[in-house]
Amino acid sequence: MDEDNQAPVDAATERTPTPKILVRLQDGQEVTGRVHRRWQTRDGRWFYDVSLTLWAHAVVRGRDMAEPADTRFSVPATHVAPVPDETYTGVPVRRHPAAIARARTGRSPAAPPTDETSTSEAAGWPQVRGDDTDRWKVDQPRYAYTQTGTRRTVVHHSTCFVASKGPAELTTEQAVEALRRPGAVACEVCGADRLGGRRRAA
Repeated sequence: MDEDNQAPVDAATERTPTPKILVRLQDGQEVTGRVHRRWQTRDGRWFYDVSLTLWAHAVVRGRDMAEPADTRFSVPATHVAPVPDETYTGVPVRRHPAAIARARTGRSPAAPPTDETSTSEAAGWPQVRGDDTDRWKVDQPRYAYTQTGTRRTVVHHSTCFVASKGPAELTTEQAVEALRRPGAVACEVCGADRLGGRRRAA
């Protein structure tokens, strides 16, 4: 291909991290992919856009070949897990406007279908040990300076890889109490939703 005709590469795209992430497929297989972004549905659920490198057919100089090809798809947050020593800082995040508006007003999202599995425990990757050694932290999402009303907080387990950096010093009892406060939600990725209270988190 003529290099002069190649489309320019967006420098911002080059800088966007795509760390490795563990993905549990529908048939139970566990594979390693790369995460491109995290996005939220209208009702507050979270998905991860990930890619796997698979094989694809290609014709090279008249010969049939098999070449690596990236396949990109969305995975529920309950079916991903962090890869040790990987950092997820800088991965793009997109919140749904309806979920943002709901968080600002303090309204609860609609209940999911009864047959839906939403917790990390059901996904097969519980991070909560369930004893007194568990530690928790509370994140406070950023807000516009003009915003009024109850500010939302998110309770995460100490092992949660979507939580902000910093120490997790709350005991389980303190985390349950934090979930009772107005505007508090529990992260469903790390198992904080098993504490009870409001289930959905951004």
